[in-house]
Parts: sequence; C-alpha cells; structure tokens
Amino acid sequence: MATPFIAPVSKPGKGEVVVTLLPPSLPTFTTLTYRYPLKLLNHVSRYTPSSSVLPCISRPVYLYIMSYGGGLLAGDEISVSITLNPQTRAVVTTPQGSNKIYRTDAKEKTRVRMAVPDQVLMDRSRQTLDVHIENQAAFCYLPDPNIQTFTLDAAATLTDRGSLCMLDWVCEGRSAMGENWDLHLWRGKNEVWSVDKATGYRKLLLRDSMILDAESEDGGLSSTEEPLRKTNLVRDRVGTNTILGTVILYGPVFEQLMAFLLDRFKSQPRLGACDWSKGSNNSMALPSSHDDVTWTVAHIRGSFVLMKFGARDADGAKRWLGSLLREEGSIEMEFGEDALLCL
Repeated sequence: MATPFIAPVSKPGKGEVVVTLLPPSLPTFTTLTYRYPLKLLNHVSRYTPSSSVLPCISRPVYLYIMSYGGGLLAGDEISVSITLNPQTRAVVTTPQGSNKIYRTDAKEKTRVRMAVPDQVLMDRSRQTLDVHIENQAAFCYLPDPNIQTFTLDAAATLTDRGSLCMLDWVCEGRSAMGENWDLHLWRGKNEVWSVDKATGYRKLLLRDSMILDAESEDGGLSSTEEPLRKTNLVRDRVGTNTILGTVILYGPVFEQLMAFLLDRFKSQPRLGACDWSKGSNNSMALPSSHDDVTWTVAHIRGSFVLMKFGARDADGAKRWLGSLLREEGSIEMEFGEDALLCL
C-alpha cells in the first residue's frame, strides 16, 4: 500500500541548514531540514550590533542542536551541514543535556591503542559538523561539554574574510552518579579548510585532534583469583582534571579576542612565582581566582589562535571561560549576550 506521506528529503540523523541575508538586511534560514534522532531549533535574534569590524552589520541567527530524549544512545549518528552565505552570522549551541551520551559497555576488555576494530566502534555515538563560511560571514560554536563515549568530527571551510570561533570540550561524566572518566573512547577532530571558489581547490589550514582512549582494561582474575587492576584508563592520565577543552579562533571578527587572550596569557605568573615575560616590571606572581584552571594559548599558522585548557571543576571552567569572553566583549558585541548562555 502506497503511503500518503511525502518521502523525507533527509536521511535519519542528518540535518541541513542554509542561512542567507535577504534584502534589505534580513537574515533568514532558507533551508532547515532534520530527521530523528536529530532535532534543530532556530531563532532570529532581535539584537543588532551597534558596531562591527565587518562593513555589513546584520543580526545574528541562533541554531540549537538537540536530540530527542535528552541524549544519544549507543550507535546514534547525527550529521549537520551548515552554510553561511555572505555577510551572515550565526551562533550554534546545544541546550543543557543534549550532548549527554548514555553509557556504552565495551565489547572487548583489552584493546591496543589506535588499533580499534570497526566492529568495536559500531556502538559508539558520533556527531559530524560540516560548516561552510562564505565571505564576511561569522560562525560562533559554543556548545555544552560532551559526556561519555563519543566521536566528534567538525570541519569548517572558509572563503575570504570568513570568521570562526569553535569550542570543543569533554567532561568526566555525571559526577553526581559517581562517573569519573569511565568512558572507553572519546575522539574529537577539528579541521579548518580554505577553498578557492574559482578552481574549487581546498587547502587544509588547521587540524586539531584529542583522543581519550582506555588503552587496556584487564577485568579478569589473576592466579590468586583476585581482580586484576585496570590500567591505562582515561582517569589515570587526566590527573585531577574533570574537563578538557579546546578553543579555535580565526578571522577579522575575533581578532581583538585573539589579541586579548594572548596578552592575558603572557601576563600570567611563570615558574618560580615570577613573571618572566619580557618588559614586565612585576617580579612577583599575581593572585589568581582561577587556580584550578590550567591553560595555554598560542598563535599558530599565522592566522589562528588555539587555546587548550583543563580544570578540576566543570562549572569552574565555564565561569572562567565565560568571564574571559565577557571581559573582552567581542562575542557579545557581534552576536549578543545570548551567545554566551552556555557559559
């Protein structure tokens, strides 16, 4: 019997978003499709930047990546393709709990690092984010931390004067339920590409990866019938950190933020409780209200700023990162204060 319903355009777990600036200066979602278990909610902000580093000032749009049931199950895969046409700007985030991955039991107790068979990875949840940023467009990705076994692949393709801010972080799990880096595998890969629209040639500008892998778990019994100790678990290698994160910045919209983070890091106390940066008159360490956060930032590949951080408390990391971004003010000025709600 033929179904009376229209055949779905998208595949399960896949979403497509296209943002276009219509005359006179109206940002619009010209395409917005998704299918279970993925859910996308959109919102066009009433906030209009009073000033901008870009010649065209347009209102930002907000996209919320969600999942049905407050999280993903083992084997769920979601893939989102986002295209920002010229002179548009978008904020992409995830509501609290949407990045939660329900616990997955490992099929094999002993595995070799970086040699994970495909059948073992079949029950891993996976998210793919593919973003195309056109001329004078700006993309700001500030999600909630990921939880539990997960594979995240994010790729951004830039044209001239495109801007990018991407936050990628993972936490130990639900500490209230006793979870302490009990995951078996978490992989995150972020890539930034440039494209020549005349020839279609793509060039890799930056690739950053983070892998948390429980290399070996011996759950059997020894000769004395005592449980063998699990070795090389993730919790044994992350120390006291309960959250690890990466921030990638690129483009004219975030140039002031990049300079601010570099200057702030240079002003931090150095070894021996002294500030060894050149030109500094301070010989003693300055007190810090965020002693539980360890971070570093560097200017790489000429145009990128990459920041890595770890913290003993996930909420403390959110407050620390939020305070930095609010103090500098570029994201609030370009995208509105709602862009920092997850922080």
